[in-house]
Amino acid sequence: MNKLKSVLAWLKKSAVVKAVVIWVVALIVLAFFVDKLLLPLFAGKFAATGSVPNLEGMTAEAAEAALDEAGFKWEWVSEGRYSAQIPAGMVLVQMPAAGRTAKLGRTVKLTKSLGLREVKIPDLRGKSQKQAEISLTRAGLVRGEIVKGAHQSIPRGVVIRTIPMSGKMARVGDTVKVVISAGVTTGKVLLPDFSGEVIDNVYTKLEKLGFKVGDIKRVKGENGEVPGTILETAPKYGDYLPPDTKIDFVIVD
Repeated sequence: MNKLKSVLAWLKKSAVVKAVVIWVVALIVLAFFVDKLLLPLFAGKFAATGSVPNLEGMTAEAAEAALDEAGFKWEWVSEGRYSAQIPAGMVLVQMPAAGRTAKLGRTVKLTKSLGLREVKIPDLRGKSQKQAEISLTRAGLVRGEIVKGAHQSIPRGVVIRTIPMSGKMARVGDTVKVVISAGVTTGKVLLPDFSGEVIDNVYTKLEKLGFKVGDIKRVKGENGEVPGTILETAPKYGDYLPPDTKIDFVIVD
């Protein structure tokens, strides 16, 4: 018993023991400090936060200004997305979503709307009415009114052209009229083939036929054609057309 008391008395007086005790206490305090203060600090627990504003439907300039004012950064996603509700150029999608709480300074990613998707109207010339409807459906378009037309060589019941013309751009879901040959030429004029002629020499011919000049599209020639040479027309040659019809031309630039 006396020996035990002597050992305890020695431990109380020993500088080594005191040092060990101090180090143990210091380590406990340090661990508490790191766990409760440093780690949350590095994790951003104490960083200021804010509510992400609703940017859907805003212009690019308005969305960027709203994020700057709210204390966030912004970044536009390189590829937009088509939308039937949000006009082209407006904000369609944002991440994080509107109303979410996020750290100030965080980057909000924005996606622009491309508006309604556009497709090229297919060339239905020479197809049956059923084939034309299938082609339009595959293109995302709707077959509209069936119009009776006339043509020198296209048989009755076969597609002559579409309204708007093939090659034009239309929005998905738009209606396209289909002109079907009826073999009737009364009161209509045959559109001749102007391919290979120079556009300046065709104006007078068109006027005599009773037609008007429509849009003129210029493209780069591929076979050494003279500038101004007509490559194709819309409507295409062979159609019987009413007077004052506008004829569009594709010519060599």
